[in-house]
Amino acid sequence: MAEVLLISENYIKKYTTVNGSVDPNLMYPSVYLAQDKWVLPFLGTDLMNKIKNDVANNTIAGNYQILLEDYVQRALLWWVMVDLTPNLCYRMDNGTIVQRQSEDTVPISDVVMKDMIDRARQNAEHYTTLLVDYLCANASLFPEYSTAQWPDRSARTDVTNTLNYQFSSGNTATSFRPTYSRNIINRIP
Repeated sequence: MAEVLLISENYIKKYTTVNGSVDPNLMYPSVYLAQDKWVLPFLGTDLMNKIKNDVANNTIAGNYQILLEDYVQRALLWWVMVDLTPNLCYRMDNGTIVQRQSEDTVPISDVVMKDMIDRARQNAEHYTTLLVDYLCANASLFPEYSTAQWPDRSARTDVTNTLNYQFSSGNTATSFRPTYSRNIINRIP
């Protein structure tokens, strides 16, 4: 299946401080990443594929439309902002990283950028918690929520610092939640 975006550039620009003149090509990588890295683990592969197929075929309706519009898109929006914020400040150009600056703007300090990322992460975690709570309370409405089997991903129900995986064999594994943004941001001079 071709990659399906669950939020549009217009949605990002409408509900965040991203300026209308920002090139959508700068946003798409963050949307793809956030869908796979932050939303997929909470929906599971089967439910994510169901939603993507319905969006691609323009057939999303009923409970799935409520799930998408009221929960998935809101969580996804803020996970996109966690990743997008540094990408809007810095760019890889001819093999080097440069800071963006136009004639009528002044780049923000790294401290301000870290604060913006932390606030976006807090929003993302809040909306992800609402998403998980809604799915747990209404799991019977979404049969795909509990049908994933290896190698597909089962849905997570915890919004904590650890990832707990349960495999179809019944074995479990625990790993720490990635904190790439904070680690990279903390290394900025």
